[in-house]
Amino acid sequence: MRIMLQNMKQSSNERLKRRGNLRRSEIKSLVVLIMADESSSIPSIDIEFHEAELIEEDDSKILNGMLGITFAFSVAFLILATSLGELATDQNSPMSEPLSPGDTIEITFGEPIYMPRHEECIDMDNGQDAEYAGYGVGYEPSLSIDSLGNMQITAHKDLRWGGEGTPFGPILGGPTDTWYACEDGEMTSWDYWASWFWVSTDNGSTWGHGDSFDPTPGNLANSAIGSITGGASECLGDEGDIAVDNNDVVYYLDTTLEDNWWHRFTEGGESYEMGPVCQRMNTMAADDRPWVAAQGDGIIHYLGNSGASPPECTGDTGRYWYYHSENGGNSFSQCFAMPGGWSTISSENNGSYVYVAQEDADSGSGTVQIRISDDYGRGTGPGPSDGSWAPPVELGPRTGNCPEGYPVVNNNEAGTVVVIWADCGNGDLGAWDMQMAISYDHGDTWEESWSVAPDWGESGGITMYPFVSISENNMVSVAWYGLEYGDDGYTEGDEWYLMVGGIYEPHFGDTFEWSIADPTPLHIVTAYEQANGDVHALHDFFETVHGPNGEWMGIAYQQNIGLHPFEENEEQRYIKFLRGDVVTDVPDLIIVEDEEVVRGPIWIATDI
Repeated sequence: MRIMLQNMKQSSNERLKRRGNLRRSEIKSLVVLIMADESSSIPSIDIEFHEAELIEEDDSKILNGMLGITFAFSVAFLILATSLGELATDQNSPMSEPLSPGDTIEITFGEPIYMPRHEECIDMDNGQDAEYAGYGVGYEPSLSIDSLGNMQITAHKDLRWGGEGTPFGPILGGPTDTWYACEDGEMTSWDYWASWFWVSTDNGSTWGHGDSFDPTPGNLANSAIGSITGGASECLGDEGDIAVDNNDVVYYLDTTLEDNWWHRFTEGGESYEMGPVCQRMNTMAADDRPWVAAQGDGIIHYLGNSGASPPECTGDTGRYWYYHSENGGNSFSQCFAMPGGWSTISSENNGSYVYVAQEDADSGSGTVQIRISDDYGRGTGPGPSDGSWAPPVELGPRTGNCPEGYPVVNNNEAGTVVVIWADCGNGDLGAWDMQMAISYDHGDTWEESWSVAPDWGESGGITMYPFVSISENNMVSVAWYGLEYGDDGYTEGDEWYLMVGGIYEPHFGDTFEWSIADPTPLHIVTAYEQANGDVHALHDFFETVHGPNGEWMGIAYQQNIGLHPFEENEEQRYIKFLRGDVVTDVPDLIIVEDEEVVRGPIWIATDI
């Protein structure tokens, strides 16, 4: 390449004579040469000066000439810098191809964090291993996130570790006694009467307890009084679920089995908004596993596992019951069953769609199906009515009945919906499968479900509790508890691990590249578990989220450590959090036009 910038020669008859500023100047013409040396890929620059005529110029023309020379040098070096930059890119860091649908997402994970106990409740003699005495004992963690990246975790308390005995005596495998919370010398793992509630307001770097979830020292009598006259951590609960609406209000449902307590927070969980008295939900059926979703301004969806129809609704039957609220949970509709087996629920945050994935029946085999409402789940009460819920759509097969787990549904705001489930066509201890179904149009059409299980050869392994999260730029991540069999199958000493994989815009047949997210085993199979075919050590589920900008993900999960002090053949169970940063350059976030948010009445705290 040759570039020449040369000042114009001036002939003698073009000289300008101006009074007081005539001068003689010798201006050399500038020739800038940028040559590519044939023997090297690095370009060279040659600058040559050639004699020009002697001319007489006024100041302005000399200034223009000098500016021209300066411009010439600038252009030359700009071209050189560009050439060298392109060369460096070609030689040292090849530009990656644009990400295509089906491409793997690379995620790197940091150090896991154990959920903390209140310092004043730590008891070195309560039966916890000394190294873990400062951490909360629990299982089945739920994880939620708001638009700022603030996260909340709840987990099931250990009902057999509220002291040496329990109010239920031999039913829970121990002597009859009261439960204790934060009571030194009573061997309790509880800090307060409510289920665990932790929050992080720094994208998962540190964790603490939610506002007003303070220690509640005492025995069950204190809890009974507190549940009537107190609030927040004084409300006796067993296990719960969390959801966040479009205004970043955090809703926490904590079940008492016969009903539920209802909690609300703002500021990511750092401001409790429910007042001083525990609020009952007044739902009509008992619940063994609550699921909650939220959207808009205080629109709540609660899916409860009753196991049987409550007597008030003999005209409608089903294991799962759906309750709807549009006032932040002050009141709920009643009496709408969703016939089927194990189920989960999710909703858009700003849009109108709600999704329920479920087994088609409580049966050894069958299908997985999805129910969809495009109008915020409305119309189901006060009497039995399908309202805005469309008939269920079949997504894929269940060739067996896994001993644990649920079909899980999740969605983003762009219309992507994913359902994932484990399948056990080879029995509890045979090679498990893992199926996925996906829609990119709010569930109007679905791709055929396909297996996303790892290729573990003929021996296979267990793919338990798969959970899916979807970022707004259609990064789909799946996490699950995995155990790969050796030649001898399910055997003492086998190790469970937390497995994770991610794909950009997956479609039918795409293959996940699975990796171990936490190198520490979550559990090691015991001789008792091998002899009894017991695969329940990690309990029923765990959850994941994506950060608001899609640049990281978070996982709340369980790890078993040491022996349980009161339960034979059981372990101490701890809740951990793990953050993974997305290394792959995923395309920019999908921009979704804000639709008018449905507004409900301003919610208030009640004591009913």
